[in-house]
Amino acid sequence: MRTVLRLALGVSASQSFSAILDLSRGKRVRAWNKLCLIASRNPRYYQRWTTIAEPAWAKALFRENPATDGLAQPICLVLDCASDYDAAVRTIASLKTAFGPDVDIWTQGSAFPECKTFATGSQIALDEALDAVLGGPAIPESAVSWLLPIKAGDLLSPWCGRALAHALRRDAACEIVYWDIDDIRDGIRRNPWIKGEWDPLLYLARDSLSRACALSGKSAIEAARRLGKQAFGSDALSALVMELVAKDDAPSPSHIPLILTHCAAPDDRLEPDHWATLVTRRWREQATLLQCGSQQPFYRVAPPEPKIWPSVSIIIPTRDKVELLSACLAGLSRLRYPGACEIIVVDNGTTQPAALRLLEELQADDTVQVIRDDGPFNFSALNNRAAAQAAGDVFCLLNNDVEALDGDWLAAMVRHAVRPDVGAVGSMLLYPDGSVQHAGVAIGIGGAAGHLARGAMPTDPDHFAWHGVTRSVSAVTAACLVVRREAYFSVGGLDAAAFPVAFNDVDFCLKLQQSGLRNVFVAEARLIHHESVSRGKDHAPANIERFNGELARFRKRWGSAEHSDPHYSPLFSRSAEPCLLAF
Repeated sequence: MRTVLRLALGVSASQSFSAILDLSRGKRVRAWNKLCLIASRNPRYYQRWTTIAEPAWAKALFRENPATDGLAQPICLVLDCASDYDAAVRTIASLKTAFGPDVDIWTQGSAFPECKTFATGSQIALDEALDAVLGGPAIPESAVSWLLPIKAGDLLSPWCGRALAHALRRDAACEIVYWDIDDIRDGIRRNPWIKGEWDPLLYLARDSLSRACALSGKSAIEAARRLGKQAFGSDALSALVMELVAKDDAPSPSHIPLILTHCAAPDDRLEPDHWATLVTRRWREQATLLQCGSQQPFYRVAPPEPKIWPSVSIIIPTRDKVELLSACLAGLSRLRYPGACEIIVVDNGTTQPAALRLLEELQADDTVQVIRDDGPFNFSALNNRAAAQAAGDVFCLLNNDVEALDGDWLAAMVRHAVRPDVGAVGSMLLYPDGSVQHAGVAIGIGGAAGHLARGAMPTDPDHFAWHGVTRSVSAVTAACLVVRREAYFSVGGLDAAAFPVAFNDVDFCLKLQQSGLRNVFVAEARLIHHESVSRGKDHAPANIERFNGELARFRKRWGSAEHSDPHYSPLFSRSAEPCLLAF
């Protein structure tokens, strides 16, 4: 706490005192998140982390497998050496430090002492280059050689040899091992990109592998032959990696949660122009460039439109608060959804005259169904009751305090939801000031679950703005959740007995995940959320006992206090929702 406060004060004393004031008013989670976000803007935060915390993380990783002895010995391919000879020398030195002085290094474009080279005067094809470094076109079945491409100027961590050996011992069947990265300029490291376990959606949005991975040699040469003749270089290697991960029954790449590559400059990590073409051709997805911040390029990747758009039932629980329901319905009036839609408003004991008049008007509308339920507030039961009466092939659970920003959000979510391997689909929810309220839920934050990157702006550059990109997540919020009818009922809907108010959506998503489905956060579907305005805060005295009971049941059912979310790096703090590196 003292470290975070000291670093936050170093950035902005006024913002820090504002957060402390929130803390004194009982707004503990929001105040702590504010302080963490402010502290993370202090350049000294990352420098302190690399000095103090990073070595401890490395030692902890290696302790998991004490049988790992010695260093991995991949064949290292140094690319584009002719552009900067001195930078290539630094790269080669880092490879020798990481893997030992006898590591096998091949260079492209220039010759270096104790290294092998090809294509010094002319270009060489990708498959020919791999044949040369692996010893010829006939790769024996027993071959276990690994290839590590690296761009001249980039530096490898001294821990890489031991970390790669650890990863290969842990997952012998993998074909790709990848890790985290940052930038290094003038000897100072900055701008880390901390990654989670393998997620194809995030990979399609940005090439997270090519600059920080090792490849199985045998699998790589087979993929190169499938690709046909391509000039050896960075573009061909990114196509090769995509070929490996996109093939049928490909094992998932294995992730090392450590920063093992230090890139020479941020601009060097920008995707080649052909990335969208690769995605569209190999994955048959539609990719368009999406700029996240000043220098954070991602591709917006959308699944193909369904041949027949399913019908959707939009379910809105409400009580009083006519201004919220009116704004929610006004947003729905702008909806541009190609299929049929019905709106089901579940009234939970409204008494305010203006709200009652609005409900009467809705009952006269053929496109709206009003269900009355005057029992105690039970969010799960209200949605389950509406789902039982809904006609749609797809359900959209929508809070009455959510406002749509455009008419395209539902179609964007349904395109993912109709896929047979997908369970719940969530949207990006923003506070009225434009900051993030929901960009996916990570299990384990606070010993339970939390909204990752809460309080950040969608275009904030931290970790290459991954929070603003469509990706797989463990859970999404039911404030705006789309799910197929059969998936909803296959897990019994929301658990009204155990989770009447809190954690019902997270529990629901985890049940879907347990059944073999994956949950998806769709960043391009953006709505405004006036969070919990309609039902009050969980820290209000009347709600504390109820909330504590739900929290205890959630922790017991899912073991969230010890859970490690595969989509949320263990390097991130579990005590705050902003993606803050943990000491």
